[in-house]
Amino acid sequence: FLVPLPVFFFPPTGRPWMDDRSCPPSQNWTEGQDETLRCWAWGNPRPHLECAKDREPFPAGVPRPVTRAHAGTYLCQATNPLGTTVRSVTVWVQCEWG
Repeated sequence: FLVPLPVFFFPPTGRPWMDDRSCPPSQNWTEGQDETLRCWAWGNPRPHLECAKDREPFPAGVPRPVTRAHAGTYLCQATNPLGTTVRSVTVWVQCEWG
């Protein structure tokens, strides 16, 4: 007797993890446009994710108008009771000339 697997599979308990798909290491933004820092983490229990640039919090997934000051390196840290993982994300800002 075979039992079909559910469409949505919840992994067993595990440490947080991020990869190039869930948290791309290089992101290109355009000055003056609304952009979002794309980063999320997997794990069970679900990890808490915090990102920052120059130690200033910068929430992932929140659209905001881009300026040249947004260019740089962001550190994103995912934590759950089983551990912590960190990824570095470089944001490049294409500047509008004129």
